[in-house]
Amino acid sequence: MCGISGIINFSGKIEKKIVEDINNEILHRGPDHQSVISNSFSALGYVRLKIIDLSDSANQPFTSANKKINIFYNGEIYNSNELKETYFKNDNFQSIGDGEILLKLYEKFGINFLDKIKGMFSIVISDENMSKIYLVRDRFGIKPLYFHKNNKIKEITFCSEIHPIFKNPKVQKMQNTKEIYKNLKYGIYNSTEETWFKDVYQVKPGHFIEIKRDIFNEKKYYRLEDKIDESQDLSDNKNFYQWSNLINNKIKESFKEHSLSDVETGMHISGGADSAILGNISKFFSKPMTAFTFDFELQEYGESKQAKLIAEKFNIKHFIHEVKNLNLADKIEKVLQTEYEPFSSLRILAQHDLYEFSKSKGSKVIFDGSGGDEISAGYTYQIFPWLIDLSNNLSIKSFKRRFNKIKNNLRKNSFSVEEKILGSFLNTFAPGITTPDGSIYDKVGLINKDFLEENKSVISGIKRPFKSFLRNSQYADLYHMKLPRCLKYIDRASMKNSIEGRVPFLDHELVELNFQAPSKYKFLYDTQRILMKYGFRKSIPKKLYFKNKNTIADPQTYWLKNNLKDYFYDLVINNSKCSNIFNKKEVEYNYTKFSMEKSHINSFFILQIFLTELWFQKVLNK
Repeated sequence: MCGISGIINFSGKIEKKIVEDINNEILHRGPDHQSVISNSFSALGYVRLKIIDLSDSANQPFTSANKKINIFYNGEIYNSNELKETYFKNDNFQSIGDGEILLKLYEKFGINFLDKIKGMFSIVISDENMSKIYLVRDRFGIKPLYFHKNNKIKEITFCSEIHPIFKNPKVQKMQNTKEIYKNLKYGIYNSTEETWFKDVYQVKPGHFIEIKRDIFNEKKYYRLEDKIDESQDLSDNKNFYQWSNLINNKIKESFKEHSLSDVETGMHISGGADSAILGNISKFFSKPMTAFTFDFELQEYGESKQAKLIAEKFNIKHFIHEVKNLNLADKIEKVLQTEYEPFSSLRILAQHDLYEFSKSKGSKVIFDGSGGDEISAGYTYQIFPWLIDLSNNLSIKSFKRRFNKIKNNLRKNSFSVEEKILGSFLNTFAPGITTPDGSIYDKVGLINKDFLEENKSVISGIKRPFKSFLRNSQYADLYHMKLPRCLKYIDRASMKNSIEGRVPFLDHELVELNFQAPSKYKFLYDTQRILMKYGFRKSIPKKLYFKNKNTIADPQTYWLKNNLKDYFYDLVINNSKCSNIFNKKEVEYNYTKFSMEKSHINSFFILQIFLTELWFQKVLNK
């Protein structure tokens, strides 16, 4: 696990010192080694966190025999040993690390080698033989790679994080109004190649960019939609149990591949299915793992009791870290400086705290269950698209029976049945109106009409490439709505503490298998993810097996009403820098009403306003 950076310019002089300055800004990503190299058209930087092969032999760059090809990368290649055996059985390798295989593959197959590797990665390839550079990102965007393109001087500055890019004095820090609008209008974060900064982009998941003197060519090398054959939905002869068995075996295979490490390894667990599966499979690892869970001082919001059940079930050493209510404003500012863009939930504070706590206990690799919900339909709002898919193949009587059963189960939860069904419907066709629990949030009148009018042509960019409504919902979560922001949080929180975060549910073959599975098997009435959970039914504690995601999983609403009340008024009401975006009087009226209401009110948009203001004052204008 590492960090990469650099400047590319085929027509001007590059100051190597600037890249050194950029590189120094990401030392937390790789405190074990760093280097900067240069040639006639680029200067490239790298920092290393030693995870596999702790010797200096695995330091980067990986350089060809003629010294003309150099490769830096950030991530892990989980099938490197298999690739060595298949293609380079008689070759000599200078290290036993996983990354050296990239150079061999590139020399043998060119850029098409990307189809052969499994893992998480961002890669820079400098090829002086061809006078070109490639910037590459993995299939689902697990590892980040940002760039600024200065068209005037034809210079590209790139880095694993956003803020170091501004160390290049030629790069101006300006707001990207389109991305701010998309966030406020559609409730999405990190959903396309855009960032909150003008002219700063991400290399898109599953893409590479080829850069030559007069060429900037972006190409998509991986399409999940091309891997799924929807015609099989009608002809498939595998039953529920066969599909569950296939997925179960693939999960175990992925976790085994992800388990390679030469350092202390741990895992973050909560009280859900992903954590139970993590705990179950960890017993097969060659090294014992330690589990970490965050809890809140307001314990009714935490999941430590359920996490403790998992740890006890699998005899795992378990630590619980409590997030205090004190100094929340300072914590939010600190996390915002690390994320460098607004985030979707104050739960992120606990995630950052937990990585810092995990580091203090000696873990250098952390397994995370993120991605499991996205690939296996783990959200309540996906009931509606699931029902639409089912309606094509069920009699009216059978459909009504299922629908009524779902309604009866939903009545047991905190929100009304009508709100959950409406929320599910709206999330399918009009994102940005409800949160995943189906709770509708009010923002009417809070955004200035002029701001909305000026940006009305900006679309969400959410793609729906499938015939299946449920697959489209999963696809939107995987590439636009849920997972991109989650992966960013994991990367920043882990790497800030020099920890490698691994997400074994995002093995691309496992993702493809889950997407290919017929919709009818993905829910059992309102029980989510049944197809994935069934294979572990004998080992998952019964209390957790039918448990769905918590509707209220953190004290965000309580904090905004109480601990952060004075800070909110001072920041948003008294010293606003966003008067052109928000209607100040309406914001004050709604926040006052929100803070006085005793019953639960969705706090999502209140948080959006708060963090937008904070970003303008503490990030953009600093």
